[in-house]
Amino acid sequence: MTIEDAFDIDAPLDRVWPVLNDVPRVATCIPNAEITEIVDATTYRAKVSVKVGPVNVGYNATIKVVSIDEATHTATIDITGNESKGRGGMRAQVTSHAEAVDGRTHVTLQTQAQISGVVATVGGRLIESVARKTVADFAKKLTALV
Repeated sequence: MTIEDAFDIDAPLDRVWPVLNDVPRVATCIPNAEITEIVDATTYRAKVSVKVGPVNVGYNATIKVVSIDEATHTATIDITGNESKGRGGMRAQVTSHAEAVDGRTHVTLQTQAQISGVVATVGGRLIESVARKTVADFAKKLTALV
């Protein structure tokens, strides 16, 4: 499943870009997510919970920074996770791109996701709806953080 989204932050790119690439700091903007361990400079462990329709699921996840391109303000991270109750899992690759637009920062996100287990049974449309709401909440918290 591919999910694409975008939002604007009312702050200049030079203030937003460093925050977007600080995984422990930006993780505080993700609803129901918590960094539990910093493994090294590019690898983190986290706990994430999500509610999709009637289903509540917790994941133990590993976040790996794959690449950061300072010239193009593009970053890619891989996220893998297993349901804490062991019934399924998820894998996602998220590519973010930030650009300056009239003194603000425009951020685009492209997520390639594979989900198995109980969350996968509720259907793609509902998952996409939850993903879009999560991105909207993330953007509000990021704006406040920056």
